[in-house]
Amino acid sequence: MSEQKLFQVFINKLEFDLADYLVSGEEHELTDFQKKMIESATSIMKDNIIGEIKSFGGNLKVNDEKFKELENSANEELQNEEYEDIKKELKNYTKKLRELIEKTCVVIIPVKEMPWVDILFRTVPRITFDKKLEVLDNAIAFYGEIKCVLSRSMIFGKMKGEQPLFAPIMGTLDLGGYKLDESQKMPKSQIFSYVSAIINSFDSAITKNHLAKYHEGYQRHGDPICDFLIKDNELMNSMERITTGIESDRLSSDIAVCSIAFPQVADKTTLVLVTDEGKDPNKFSRCFEALLRFSAECCNVPSQQPHAPVQMAPQQPGAVRTPGGQELKIWTAEELAEEAQKRMTTQPDTPTWSEEELSKFAAERGSGIPEGMEVWTEDELQKLTRKRQGGLDIPEWKEDESMKGCVKCGYSLRPGWSRCPVCETPVGTKPELEPIEKTKEEVSEVPKEELMEESKGVDTEEPKEEPLEEVKEEKEEE
Repeated sequence: MSEQKLFQVFINKLEFDLADYLVSGEEHELTDFQKKMIESATSIMKDNIIGEIKSFGGNLKVNDEKFKELENSANEELQNEEYEDIKKELKNYTKKLRELIEKTCVVIIPVKEMPWVDILFRTVPRITFDKKLEVLDNAIAFYGEIKCVLSRSMIFGKMKGEQPLFAPIMGTLDLGGYKLDESQKMPKSQIFSYVSAIINSFDSAITKNHLAKYHEGYQRHGDPICDFLIKDNELMNSMERITTGIESDRLSSDIAVCSIAFPQVADKTTLVLVTDEGKDPNKFSRCFEALLRFSAECCNVPSQQPHAPVQMAPQQPGAVRTPGGQELKIWTAEELAEEAQKRMTTQPDTPTWSEEELSKFAAERGSGIPEGMEVWTEDELQKLTRKRQGGLDIPEWKEDESMKGCVKCGYSLRPGWSRCPVCETPVGTKPELEPIEKTKEEVSEVPKEELMEESKGVDTEEPKEEPLEEVKEEKEEE
């Protein structure tokens, strides 16, 4: 298992919930970091603030006993041998948790003349593990609930080398196993753990796949709401300025999701949220402007209420059958997403590949034999051939050395034959004969019949032109 996977397993077993350490800023003093972040967030909208601002921050003094119990649980978990390779770094995890808690804050801001009744701001600190533990405290989020219900959830994100885009979530949102308590009467945007699960879903492979699927499979076109939002140039320009995990180098992937419009059908509202991971002071105004434009356009989409054609209705049982009449099970997009989430939670040891490893595998497939591929020797291939022949050991054909070939036509001659049955050449005739030179007198003295007998089966050389010319000249002299 990779170090990142081990780290994730360690965190999941501790069951740490940041919401348990939040206290009211009115009752307890906030840290300097929390005060600074809240001041920067509220200053950009001070002319539109009406009523009292409610702030909350992570506090270790009030929750000291609870945190000590967490430290003891972490030390006990580290005794497992599976963490041996990263135990040295994980010993510092509780120290990083202290820093994470002290850099977490959330504020509820009542505003006027805006799409929301309340707008919320929060910091999004993260603990990352890449050879060593590190706390990233630059991410922030603005969010609020608008009084309209979209027909489905929409996400906004960026892909390396492509234009940013809005895309529909085709199924359910991957909340990492979080279950919302529907009995709570407070607005869902004020449930800290619920909003944290939504923000964490941005890094989920399932959520990123929704963006990639709409880009590649649907050519960024087809959903009425997404098409409407993408055509708004001012909205797109504002969203493009958002700093995602790609620009901040937090993510090594080519896809980053940074915003969502999430319908709350029971409340007849839609939660709109935008995150920004920039390190510059302008991120507060940049993030708030993107949220304002996104929320306003969601209120102006062509169809705000869910309707039957948009919902993915489950197919009737027996709709798909084999030629033999067997019924095949049918899954909806929601069921597939749930099954994928179950596999991710129940099989933490499932191997994964980084983009560098996938690129390496692709290069190996295109340039020779990949590492680990089975290779056969000549002997093994011969054994496989015999197996395919049904176990019969059929010998290869070999030439019979006891049979000699005819010197003229090459036909195989059996022992005892005196002549070749094809060309009548006597057996034992030499393959090559010495050239015979005869004078004019010798040729004239030999009877024609004898010459014919001698020429049978013997390849004599044709007379050269020069001797013929000499004979002709001698005849003319006579």
